[in-house]
Amino acid sequence: MKKIMSLFAAVAALFIVSCGGADTPSDAAVKAYKLVADGKYEAFVENIYYNTEDAEEIEQGKAMITSLLKEKAAPEIEKKGGIASVEAVSETIAEDGATAEVVLKIVYGNGVEDEEKASMVLDNGAWKMSLEK
Repeated sequence: MKKIMSLFAAVAALFIVSCGGADTPSDAAVKAYKLVADGKYEAFVENIYYNTEDAEEIEQGKAMITSLLKEKAAPEIEKKGGIASVEAVSETIAEDGATAEVVLKIVYGNGVEDEEKASMVLDNGAWKMSLEK
């Protein structure tokens, strides 16, 4: 269960970040989590940083993440009454300005609160979620 939630977070969770054109890592992370909350998994995977330029690998990664979100994360989120809100608690940008860590507070419909860490990478001017540790 914890592993699924970490994947959810990492992906954004897998769960959940970043978005093309977001001004800050926090903006991107919150936007990504909201995409997951809304069940927009295909849009979410567009906001992930893929450490490859191989188009086939990227497409395979997107398909795998989308599938994991639908099969594993969505039922867990549903059990908790959905995601009621997502808020950035803190943001730490590395000295090089190319990576960041965002701590998010996720509030579920049943009142349960979780804190998730999202690793972010600046990719061609847009903050995106990194799934690598």
